[in-house]
Amino acid sequence: MIAQLSNLKLTSKSFSRSELEAGLSLICAFFPETKVRIIEAAESWDSFNSAPAASASDDKRDAADQLVLARASVIEVEAAFSERPYSVTASFYKEQIYAQFNSRGTDQIKLNDEEIEAILASPKAGKETERKVLLKHGLFHLLAQVTGHIPPWGILTGIRPSKILHRLNDLGIEKAEAQRILEKYYLIREDKVRLLQKVVEIQRPFLKKIMAHPEQVAVYVGIPFCPTRCTYCSFPAYSLQRGREPLHAYLKGLYEEIRITGAWMKETGCSTSAFYMGGGTPTILTISELTDLLQWIRKNIPMSEDLEFSVEAGRPDTLSKDKLQALREQGVNRLSINPQTMHNHTLKRIGRAHSVEDIVNIYALAREIPGWKINMDLILGLPGESVHEIQESLQQIGELKPDNLTVHVLSIKRGSKEHEAGLVQNLNGEMEDMQKSVLASAQALGMHPYYLYRQKHIAGNLENIGFALPGAECSYNIGIMEERQSVIGLGAGASSKIINPEDYSLVNLQHPSNWQVYLERWREIHQTRVMKLSIDK
Repeated sequence: MIAQLSNLKLTSKSFSRSELEAGLSLICAFFPETKVRIIEAAESWDSFNSAPAASASDDKRDAADQLVLARASVIEVEAAFSERPYSVTASFYKEQIYAQFNSRGTDQIKLNDEEIEAILASPKAGKETERKVLLKHGLFHLLAQVTGHIPPWGILTGIRPSKILHRLNDLGIEKAEAQRILEKYYLIREDKVRLLQKVVEIQRPFLKKIMAHPEQVAVYVGIPFCPTRCTYCSFPAYSLQRGREPLHAYLKGLYEEIRITGAWMKETGCSTSAFYMGGGTPTILTISELTDLLQWIRKNIPMSEDLEFSVEAGRPDTLSKDKLQALREQGVNRLSINPQTMHNHTLKRIGRAHSVEDIVNIYALAREIPGWKINMDLILGLPGESVHEIQESLQQIGELKPDNLTVHVLSIKRGSKEHEAGLVQNLNGEMEDMQKSVLASAQALGMHPYYLYRQKHIAGNLENIGFALPGAECSYNIGIMEERQSVIGLGAGASSKIINPEDYSLVNLQHPSNWQVYLERWREIHQTRVMKLSIDK
């Protein structure tokens, strides 16, 4: 792989700016730390060739002009497929002065008529136009040649690749043909296609059940407070180190949103089949606060008899035997205890206020209480951890025998301390070796992959995977990831997804992440949510 580029431009005379924008995320799969600027067609080669040389003393030239004339690498993509013969060409020009550009790129690829015809003839499962798909094919092949890196998910840059395979299944396309489409049209690597097929096969019965009951929704409640802030975290989470007054004010507003939402659900015959309390860290609440909140939820939100009731209890330092018992007494039947790593030096490095011993002890206490399934989380790519550390963490978690194992790949996002400190994403083969260890460990534990999703800026261009013992899958995770069940999100930062069961189109409504702004605006969001849900029903 070549080094990261300080200045990269994307240009075309045949693709529009909006089409070029579709290629930016794909370019970031090859150059995750590089900012890419689109050059308008009018700014292209002819104007560059006639541009005057940049002058450091010319302080009259504005910043935009200085950017245009600076040394940069340029990607040019052109297409012709209005009539035969079709062609797509992509060229890479490495760090030249724009005024010195000529017609030859450092690297160049060309898709021929036959290749393009095969792409255009494939069944369409995604929403992108043929032009955007051809643009991405050109970029993918060019940058694979330039960098020597082949992203395992091909031209896909979205969060939910499994949605594409579900759509192909909905169209009645056979497994072998669906595999061909994923490999040739989307350029997904064969092992990732097989992984996707396993996930989708497990999900189909869950989705059929969800789709058979459109009156049932999932409900999410967010508690945006944490004991400490992890260095990789970009979620809204507020510390209570200066007192619990913010939490008390927040809970007062949350109680009211729960009451009003529950009343509307009862009026319309709507109920929840999957409830999830996340954060932040919900178990930062005291036993009495947690008990009162869960009782209020059960009193106001109509629930199905076979309710899946999940609580994120990620921080062992917020748990005790009495608190665990209180959760179970209120009907919680799924629990997440999330170490992220089983190495004390890494826990300290990422800002966690607990030890590996705390994790083991709390897990043992939780296991003494029957009737719930327990998930544990790991993160691949944490600072200072190699394949060896991951294998040790997997071994220790395997000895605990959780019902679920969710493995995330580090994604460094704006707003996190790691991003501010300049931590660079890991794109080398070590990340893939880590994930191979995960797959082997999950299989040894008798678990299968049942949901996956991707994130922007994810290390190694990989994916997050949820594993489960047979029968221990989390329906909430499947429903929200495949976007086939409406979700009512309550609390600061919570997202509501209103699904149209006719075509699975959706409306996304987001509560403000700031808890104080949430208290001012939640009624407005609630009214919009009620209106959208009423229309779709």
